[in-house]
Amino acid sequence: MSDKMIINDPSEKAGRGKQIFGFLMVLLVLALGIGIGTLITDRAGATGPGDSQLQMQPAGKPVNGPLQAFSQAFEEVSNSVSPAVVNINTEEIVSGQQRGGGTPFDLFDFFGNQFGGQMTPAPRRERVIRSLGSGVIVDPKGYIITNNHVVEGATKIKVNVDGVSEEYTARLIGTDPEADIAVIKIDGDKPFPYARIGNSQSMKVGDWVVAIGSPFGLAQTVTAGIISATGRTFNDGGASLLNDYLQTDAAINSGNSGGPLANMSGEVVGINSFISTGSSFNAGNAGIGFAVPSHIFVKIYNQILETGRFSRGWIGVSMNNLPFTPALAEHFGVKQGSGVLITQLMGEDSKPSADGPAAKAGIKPEDVIVEFDGAKIKDVSDFRMAVANTVPGKTVKVKAVRFGEEKTFDVVLAERKMNTQERQGRGGGYSFEEEEKAKTKPEIGLEFDNAPPRLAKAMDISGGAYITTVKPGSLADNAGLAGQNSGSPYSDVVVAVNGKPVANKDDLLNIVKGIKIGSPIVIKFLRYSQEDNSTSVFYTSIIKP
Repeated sequence: MSDKMIINDPSEKAGRGKQIFGFLMVLLVLALGIGIGTLITDRAGATGPGDSQLQMQPAGKPVNGPLQAFSQAFEEVSNSVSPAVVNINTEEIVSGQQRGGGTPFDLFDFFGNQFGGQMTPAPRRERVIRSLGSGVIVDPKGYIITNNHVVEGATKIKVNVDGVSEEYTARLIGTDPEADIAVIKIDGDKPFPYARIGNSQSMKVGDWVVAIGSPFGLAQTVTAGIISATGRTFNDGGASLLNDYLQTDAAINSGNSGGPLANMSGEVVGINSFISTGSSFNAGNAGIGFAVPSHIFVKIYNQILETGRFSRGWIGVSMNNLPFTPALAEHFGVKQGSGVLITQLMGEDSKPSADGPAAKAGIKPEDVIVEFDGAKIKDVSDFRMAVANTVPGKTVKVKAVRFGEEKTFDVVLAERKMNTQERQGRGGGYSFEEEEKAKTKPEIGLEFDNAPPRLAKAMDISGGAYITTVKPGSLADNAGLAGQNSGSPYSDVVVAVNGKPVANKDDLLNIVKGIKIGSPIVIKFLRYSQEDNSTSVFYTSIIKP
């Protein structure tokens, strides 16, 4: 019998390898399947097939209450006023010298040219300055009120009306730079939407208001706030001297200028004009904005439409800008304790004259104005605005107190032809402290000498007591007297105390020494300005310590 030999076949070995590989692949697929199934099961457990996705709800029934009514009120004001608010784009062509790189030569050199070298001016070249602002249509014919500074100097004025693709070219009708108000007009095929005007004098602190405009070019921006103050005045010169602004904390930024400030009845009560901010490098809203009130801009608008320009009244007086103290009131016999002390009668050239309206009516220096055209006058701001906002040529009754006697004058106002305004001042010899060095507080803080001959000649006076030194924080300093030690551009010379003339330093010393402690010292002094060689009259008072 024969034995059988078993031989391994290569094809059989390859088949077994394929089986093993297939088995491993099955295991891998099962593992992946289990993992994916687990994830799906986890997601399914998180959401669930019956859970709903996030959806926006249809408009439901509003929550009743004061907040809902409040929100609706703002919406109604916005809907009422916004269509009349326009975006104003202006172009102004200016010429200026250029230097390397095209930087305007007349601009501030930020680095102060600290790297040396001499800048050589190039020929003057014209350039276009573009700016943005706002305005409000107040008449369906297309009349728009805005700020003067928005359109001042503009060679082109373009206006965009909300909802209208067409850009209108506006023409300037008239301006009042002192109140920062301008009237422009656009023409269209149909009436324009316009805003109603409200009474700014009925606004109270705490009343809600809405500001609408184009801050940073963002048209139809609406912000809300309250009236923070009414009758806000400033004494730093310029147009602010002739206004009593509405102050608001509604957000106002660059581009809001000329836009409306509206009350909650949807009426324009102010034209937003400027803001107060802590730094020019951070000139954004700080919650302190100011608007020209409607009782001011309505008069300007009406007169511009009637005559093409706005003119202000002028009475021809110089007024005492320092506080009208109780001592001054007693000295001049003003029982009501307030008013405006007339120091000089002035002509149109800003020099003393008897040809002005007040002088012709019989008003004299040292009269105290207490009433103008039926309105009580409390201070210089009251009087200045009352006169400036009265139409020239009108005859007004002016009530004044002349050393205790009340008088009434009929004054025919002239036209204000220049932007004159009373100057603001802070402005060896004797010292009141020389004999009372033991007294440190309070002290008069005043040193003086005879008026130098050259100064007396320039001021056209025979003499007086020249103020040489005023101690900071002293009674004299608080009373507004200025000494040369303060670096003031003014020179003060005392010419009378308590109605007694002061011809030299001895007169001043002896008169004041004779006044009892605790009694008022009413000082009349002349202030000479080195800037324009002018002399103004002032009165002030202190209580002798």
